[in-house]
Amino acid sequence: MSEVSLASKEMERFRVNVNMLMSPDARGGHLASTGLSPTGKVIDAPLHRHRVRLSTYRFDVGLQYLLNDRWTLQANVPYAVKDQKANIEWLDPVTAEDEQAILRSRDIHHRNETYTGLADSDLFLGYKFHGLFKTGDVLLTRFGTTIPVGRTEKNPWKLGDAGIEHLHIQFGTGTFNPIANLRYSLPLYPGVTITASARGMFPFYENSETYRGPVELSYTGGFMYRLFDWLSFNGNYLGFYQSAAAWDSERDINTGMRYTMAALGMSLATLDGIVVSANVMFPLTQETLYDGGDAIEFGNLVSFTTTYSF
Repeated sequence: MSEVSLASKEMERFRVNVNMLMSPDARGGHLASTGLSPTGKVIDAPLHRHRVRLSTYRFDVGLQYLLNDRWTLQANVPYAVKDQKANIEWLDPVTAEDEQAILRSRDIHHRNETYTGLADSDLFLGYKFHGLFKTGDVLLTRFGTTIPVGRTEKNPWKLGDAGIEHLHIQFGTGTFNPIANLRYSLPLYPGVTITASARGMFPFYENSETYRGPVELSYTGGFMYRLFDWLSFNGNYLGFYQSAAAWDSERDINTGMRYTMAALGMSLATLDGIVVSANVMFPLTQETLYDGGDAIEFGNLVSFTTTYSF
């Protein structure tokens, strides 16, 4: 390697990632049998169902600094746009008075609105192990915490019981939550690498609104095939588990799920050191963990990532 190449490599201590994740067709819903009177009192109503559609667009800006060839510092700042659409599925016969009461009740629970803001950020310290099991393999271990910059809501269950407008959508937990992340890559053949990862977030206390976020665990397993120096393809299997969150130590039935997805993608490296990647994720299985909840079911997801090192 030439002295110029060595100097260039030495200077590439920073890496900037810009990622966009689109979830345009997530859906949820639940049965309901209450309405809201003109004076704001919760009243009985014929059985109906709240139908909710949520389109989410999340933009992440990440910065990684290489302390040396093993230690790294990394921060990630997300910004989210969440567009909610709500309607009613009429199940039992209703009068005109019933209909208005049900619509008033819907509007304090779910509204046709778009919500925007910063989500909780991540801060990591990472360490790389080289040649742990075989020459050429790499294990990246990262440990850190979330930074509670995302907007949090007041207890929606108490507000709903009182007939007061509220929001179940949150942009953060309001707490510092430990995070652990492992990523492993193993070259098998020329151009072929298998990969695996696991990540966990572990909230352990309530925020000022008595909210305690859920434990979240995710894992992936897959491969990367490099066709040329500038073009590669990847395929992955993804799994995700979320426990129930809690409000004032009572379970939030709108949380708690597990799902699996398949992902296919490609990466393209440009002459200027910029790498552009695209991935499409397809749901395989989805399951809510608690009866009566309103956990969202995902449709297909698409992500685009641009990475620049300098």
